[in-house]
Amino acid sequence: MARLLATLILAVSAAAQSLPTDAEIRQILADRIDKYKQSVGIAVGIIEPNGRRIITYGSLNQKDPRPLTGDTVFDIGSVTKLFTSLLLADMVKKGEVALNDPLSKYLPPGTKVPEHNGHRITLADLSTHTSGLPRDPGNLQAASAQDWEAR
Repeated sequence: MARLLATLILAVSAAAQSLPTDAEIRQILADRIDKYKQSVGIAVGIIEPNGRRIITYGSLNQKDPRPLTGDTVFDIGSVTKLFTSLLLADMVKKGEVALNDPLSKYLPPGTKVPEHNGHRITLADLSTHTSGLPRDPGNLQAASAQDWEAR
């Protein structure tokens, strides 16, 4: 079963010169879905100084023709990695953390953190997926077989 492939959130600073209109964004989404077959439905949220806009196009999935809205719940999956890395980069820039800080520095005292290739796992290792930690915890249960297939 096809899943919703993309959710895009744009945060726009007050310094932004010009943004595409809703119609222009909707046309881009229509091209991605109808012309290039890159998804079945996409929602774009834009936050700007004068308010918020939500532009959607397509449906929830191929077997569910309901149109998307600003209230549609999305399985965002790996998109969270991007947001996490952006937050880490911002924290490094502000001097709140360092990329070479060991993970153990930010965990409760007594938490056992394994080593990887003979060195302590760092925030950089986590961000670049080179920590050697398993993809999923051993006690994670999928809600359905389809959840595992989507991974």
